[in-house]
Amino acid sequence: MEVTNNLVLEEKPKNYKLNIYKSYILYFILGIHTVRAVYYAFSTVWGGLTFFGIMILQSYFMFMIFIFEIPSGAIADYLGRKKALSLAGITLVLAATFYSIYPSIFLFFIAETFWAFSLALSSGTQEAFLYSTLKVYGEEKELSKILGRVQTLNLVALTLSAPLGAIIADVFSLQSTMNCLAVVYFAAFLMTFTLKEPPYRNERYSKSYVSTLKEGFKELKKNKVLRILCFDRVFIGVLIFFLFWTYQPFLLSFNTTYFWIGIITSLMNIMNAAFMNIYPKLFKHVKKKILLLVIIDIINGIAFILLGFTMNQILGTILILIIVGFGYPRFLIYVNGINNQIESDDRATVLSTINMIGSLIMAIIYPFVGLIVMWNLYAVFIIIGILILILTLFTRVKSEYL
Repeated sequence: MEVTNNLVLEEKPKNYKLNIYKSYILYFILGIHTVRAVYYAFSTVWGGLTFFGIMILQSYFMFMIFIFEIPSGAIADYLGRKKALSLAGITLVLAATFYSIYPSIFLFFIAETFWAFSLALSSGTQEAFLYSTLKVYGEEKELSKILGRVQTLNLVALTLSAPLGAIIADVFSLQSTMNCLAVVYFAAFLMTFTLKEPPYRNERYSKSYVSTLKEGFKELKKNKVLRILCFDRVFIGVLIFFLFWTYQPFLLSFNTTYFWIGIITSLMNIMNAAFMNIYPKLFKHVKKKILLLVIIDIINGIAFILLGFTMNQILGTILILIIVGFGYPRFLIYVNGINNQIESDDRATVLSTINMIGSLIMAIIYPFVGLIVMWNLYAVFIIIGILILILTLFTRVKSEYL
């Protein structure tokens, strides 16, 4: 056994390479989301919630992610990334199970608590696990490409399962879509046991839990470039993600059937998957990276504003696909820049801190968005578009940061 740069390297590092391929399988399974295309109907028709009620529930969900982000990142660094991913898997099973028992707001809050803990636990851990695996071979720069492939496979599964969820809802019930999701998550939980922990630290962990937490905040506090990248990635990313909650009520305003919403959801996933692969390749050949980022954000801002004035379903669908294609994968632009700025071994904790900021913003804004949507859905799109353009105008990101 050889020790290099505080990493414990085994004689056969090629075994860790399987982590990459197993991660592809794992996130494909997690992408079989039988509720995604009918979630609005599941929550309103079966669950009895209003759109404001959905946003209150999601605000609670994001607030719980905010609460869980730093502790969960520390858990991943302290216990190991593999165990953290397994724990995230079993809590997903519990979340889907509680959601499908009975249409009760109390049970929904319990389910969202489990869901928040799982997402918080896996968000930074996924990147850190893959980064540590690649670092064994000195291939850290491939992280963006690997994450793109992981997300692509996840989106392929989402694409295939979106119409399936609509069919399950029509043939059986909306409740059955969540029951099926619990089974899928259990399969993902079993898959995590096949992963092999990469040597990202010494065999004996020497840091305390409290010191691990402090390092996550300290890294952001002392690194100006890291703060700028996080602000730009998180704030505009949060605004773009509001499309996830508003596209279904937008389409239903045209009396669109569940099946066609499932088809459109699949098209959204196809667009996302395509740009997930385009962005890393395009970014390698662009010298003025900030110019590319600004163009992408302007396209998203204008598309949202146009969506706010659209009274045609076909045009609206095209604008939705444009936002998904250009907006959803934009986080890939920041991956290498952010990881290059992190010097701490507690990579999962730092990445979790970044995600925590986005969760807090969503938790605060969601109820207000719910009220505005119930008043005028189209006004929400216009406001989001204007905010994206304003944030783009005052961005402090530079090409050398990316």
